[in-house]
Amino acid sequence: MKGTEEKKEHLRRFRALGLLCAGFLISWIAYAQWASTIAAYTQELGIPLSYYSLLWTINGAMIVFCQPLIRLFINRWVKTLKAQIYTGTAVFAGAFTVLSQSETFAWFAAAMIILTIGEMFVWPAVPTIAHKLAPEGKAGFYQGIVNSIATGGRMIGPLFGGMMADVFGMQVLFYTIVLLFIIPFIMTKIFDRGVPQMDFSRSA
Repeated sequence: MKGTEEKKEHLRRFRALGLLCAGFLISWIAYAQWASTIAAYTQELGIPLSYYSLLWTINGAMIVFCQPLIRLFINRWVKTLKAQIYTGTAVFAGAFTVLSQSETFAWFAAAMIILTIGEMFVWPAVPTIAHKLAPEGKAGFYQGIVNSIATGGRMIGPLFGGMMADVFGMQVLFYTIVLLFIIPFIMTKIFDRGVPQMDFSRSA
């Protein structure tokens, strides 16, 4: 009986991880547009390649220098890992809303700044939840799934974005991605229903 209950618990945890990763996949599909469709779009708008490269410099610099500020914000106002994902997902959606109106470098830079803030919320939270979900001895396996989902998003993203852009245009692509961010919200809301005994507060 004990072995059966243990297997059921492991299955519930694995299902929770699967639901969480479904939302994580959407976030990575969206993020991948910056290295694919958005790169081509900036060229169509006549934005120099050096300016596009500067967007990634902004991204890297923010990740290095703004992490302490984001951590301070999270420690003070974001009490759970789920809330951290909600916040980051909303910020991601805001970035693509700005992108839908972007025609100059300044607007793209603003969108990149917003996007980078979002990734500093979401990217650390999902592996942390995966670690909490992992049964004893399965932490590496669960982290491998999370990393595989991220890789899958980076693979699917350019194909999805390219097809959408070719058929419907960039504006429709951006609005579609904003709508797709509903999925991470839903998945984050429901992923832990099968494991109600688990605590996903950040301090746990």
